[in-house]
Amino acid sequence: MPHRDHDHGIAELYTITLIIVLIGTAVVIMVSVSTGFAAGLLQKPPAFSVQAKVSPLFPGTNGITLIHGKGDPVFLINESATGPSTGVFFTLVSPDGEKIAVHPSPGMGANPWAEGGTIILYYDGSRFWVTDDPASLAAKTGSGGLADLPPGTWTVYVTDQQTQVTITSITVTV
Repeated sequence: MPHRDHDHGIAELYTITLIIVLIGTAVVIMVSVSTGFAAGLLQKPPAFSVQAKVSPLFPGTNGITLIHGKGDPVFLINESATGPSTGVFFTLVSPDGEKIAVHPSPGMGANPWAEGGTIILYYDGSRFWVTDDPASLAAKTGSGGLADLPPGTWTVYVTDQQTQVTITSITVTV
């Protein structure tokens, strides 16, 4: 008899533990859905192809030109931006392995980067920038406001702002 009472006590403990685990799981699911966390996990990053090349901006000054191929249009945004928009941000890895954030240029247009569109990643001597409007870049900075990219192989990472998933990485040699 004592053996059966022991089994009954263990069964009750398992039952109580299972109920607590199920209630905890239900609470986590409800909180995830109500805060939008679950929706963020279910989002897919945009998909598109990208071509890259080194382009002269001014004599003695190069930038990296990225050409949006077929796929989803996206907005160029700051890495810290939040919101529901489909946007991307850029990170460079220099020839010596340093990771560098690329900031949206103040002179950028508000249109999405879409099929056939070009953008330019450039260096002003202190920070790396991205612009979709090279004409305003030239008008605002002239050739004196830009610095040449150091030589070597650069890697450009294009990352979805919403899911933080890397969409593509491209290498170019300066």
